Amino acid sequence: MDVDPLADIVPPRHAIESDEEEDEYNPLPIAGSYVRDRVTDVKFIADAIPKGKNLVVVTGDIAKYWACGANLGEQNGGVYLNKVQVGLFFNPDWTSSTIIVSEVLTRLPVWAMHQYVFAILDALKPAKVALLDAYPAPAYISERRILFEDAPLRYLAIQAVDETLLKLKAQPFAPPNLIQSTSASFLSVLSVSPSQIPGTLILVPSPHIPSSAPKVLQSSNFSHFDEDPVEWPQATINLAQELLFGTIGENVPRWVRQGTTHNKASSVKNKGDVGEGGMYI
Repeated sequence: MDVDPLADIVPPRHAIESDEEEDEYNPLPIAGSYVRDRVTDVKFIADAIPKGKNLVVVTGDIAKYWACGANLGEQNGGVYLNKVQVGLFFNPDWTSSTIIVSEVLTRLPVWAMHQYVFAILDALKPAKVALLDAYPAPAYISERRILFEDAPLRYLAIQAVDETLLKLKAQPFAPPNLIQSTSASFLSVLSVSPSQIPGTLILVPSPHIPSSAPKVLQSSNFSHFDEDPVEWPQATINLAQELLFGTIGENVPRWVRQGTTHNKASSVKNKGDVGEGGMYI
């Protein structure tokens, strides 16, 4: 094209004709370039890493709220990613499963999710995996509009489910809806695992649409203790807990909220000197 040498501005990019894309200046960063520079170093600090037991992983805001009434006891260990504590182990006496409360003080970037999941599954080698997370009810795509107050529990599973347990009390999480949290990574990894470990995700409706996952891993932030998560009804949490542990064949005591997550911080021991974030919930 003809370019006016006296013009004050450069012609727009779409107005430049070129047979070669590399001849054109692209001001945008190359997607994924920041991912290759990231190292995902996953370490476990624990009294003992239990292997072969069922694994329960509770993630995000629902983890913070559920922990207030779950009577988890003292922390038995932690999962550190790049020296930042992301998950912590509990082995309460009311369940035979190992419980990991995950991403309460910090959120995982997308580039770190799979490595975090691979490390946990490889270290614990669980017999079954049950996951608890939340889904944004206002953004859920369905045939009719569903208010948050009427939104049901939903589930995803990589194996056939017990109809009497799930299908009568929850609804499938149906396409084109997507789960983009670390829970999705757990199901993705389990679905292609040669070990064929059963995995089920129970989803509690949330009135909030979460922000996108961060691009970098932030340090553990204890100010999150003062942030009140969604006030889910006790009946909703009890049903979610019933389905969560029911998928791995366990009956557990009823959930009763006890104080706040902030008040439970003092009951957690520092599990080592790797990074920061020894106290958790």
